[in-house]
Amino acid sequence: MALPSDRQPYRTAVSILAFAVMTVAFAVLTLGWMLDIAEVRSIFPGAVGMKALTAIGLTAAGLALALLLAPDGPRSRRTFGLVLAAVPGLLGLAVLCEYVFGVRLGIDELPFTDHAGRAGGFAYPGRFAPTTGVCFVLVTGALLTLDRGTRWRWRPAELLAIPMGTVASLSLIGYAYSIPAFYGPASAAKMAVNTALCFLMLAVAIPIARPRGRFLELATTTDPGGVMVRRLVPLCVIVPLALGWLHLRTVDWGLFNDETGTWWLAATMVAGLVAMMWWCAGSLSSSDRTRRALEAQLQDLASHDSLTGLFNRHRFEEELSAFLARSRRYGDTGSLLLLDLDRLKPVNDSLGHVTGDGVLRAVGAILTAQVRESDIVGRLGGDEFAVLLLDATPAQSVARAGSLCAAIADIRVPAPEGHGWTTASIGIAAVDAIHGLGTADVIGRADAAMYHAKRAGGNQLALAQDALIKT
Repeated sequence: MALPSDRQPYRTAVSILAFAVMTVAFAVLTLGWMLDIAEVRSIFPGAVGMKALTAIGLTAAGLALALLLAPDGPRSRRTFGLVLAAVPGLLGLAVLCEYVFGVRLGIDELPFTDHAGRAGGFAYPGRFAPTTGVCFVLVTGALLTLDRGTRWRWRPAELLAIPMGTVASLSLIGYAYSIPAFYGPASAAKMAVNTALCFLMLAVAIPIARPRGRFLELATTTDPGGVMVRRLVPLCVIVPLALGWLHLRTVDWGLFNDETGTWWLAATMVAGLVAMMWWCAGSLSSSDRTRRALEAQLQDLASHDSLTGLFNRHRFEEELSAFLARSRRYGDTGSLLLLDLDRLKPVNDSLGHVTGDGVLRAVGAILTAQVRESDIVGRLGGDEFAVLLLDATPAQSVARAGSLCAAIADIRVPAPEGHGWTTASIGIAAVDAIHGLGTADVIGRADAAMYHAKRAGGNQLALAQDALIKT
């Protein structure tokens, strides 16, 4: 089954991480334990090594993740994946029970005897650390709930992967900072560096195995909050850890004394914070400018007709309603002209809709050019236009409507098979507060007058409730 293009990169990344976990664990099991190569088990001299049971559990976890990666895969494959997913959890629970209840289940040195642990006098040779047991329980829970959702958008698998990644990261920080309490043989944590790396890879792979979770939403969102988080995480987490490590190393190497190294650490952090604040502020300002421009564009699209650039019906009625309110309060007067094109359909049928659209644009241009800047022009839909003449007497309105009729009749839009042209029927209704009419009432009166003109043959004017006026 073909994958959506946005999911394939995640699936590829999960496959690589699962294969890496299996490779590391299998190498430790075969080379480190079967061939007894200590460097493969512990990597760093003097550090604790990955136990054989740990390698078995990680191998099962990596293989289970690979088998469960495709949610629509064969049923037998998914069943085998779920069985393997339970293995690390069972091992973790068994070893944690040994720690809590002080019992020996006889599984610590399976399948290889820990000779180095016995020689070192360890209390429990071959037994992995409690932190490893906790991580095994977490990884099993995450794998078994991989396809479970939640109404808070955080899937259970993601919530279980976070503490697992935290424990692994703390162990790796202990190695980087040379803190024996995190990795030494006498440590309660004593998680091997290769074990921590495997758990960290699983903690990353599990959330992205199902790319519709909250983890990836926060990691890939373009909203300002998500962008801010992605930019601040390196400064708040990675940079302090890196600078702290560099501070320790420079002091150990004798480049600075402790006081000077601390001063450089503090100064660098302050400079980094200021630079990040400046960058984020500029980015947010740019995003806000873009947002305002888009909002203005959307508002313009919502209130204007896309073909003619005139107000659309909704915006025109808002303007008419506002004028009626002023008329009731201050006594403003005006006239509403309602225009309907007489022969646009024959133009569309004989010359095509492109020519018909050209006629509509030409009518819109004439209306805009021949009225005052303060007047309001709109396209109500189809071949129907409206003009609100402000502070115009009936005589002035009739004169303006006559000029519009004549100008519209002169329109000629070139077409391959002739010219597109049309005429207009115009209804005129007075807009004032004398009758207390609403928006719909005024439009209705102008509409009735317009149909009076159209029934009389078109290319005519008609006053509301008045006799027909021929152009």
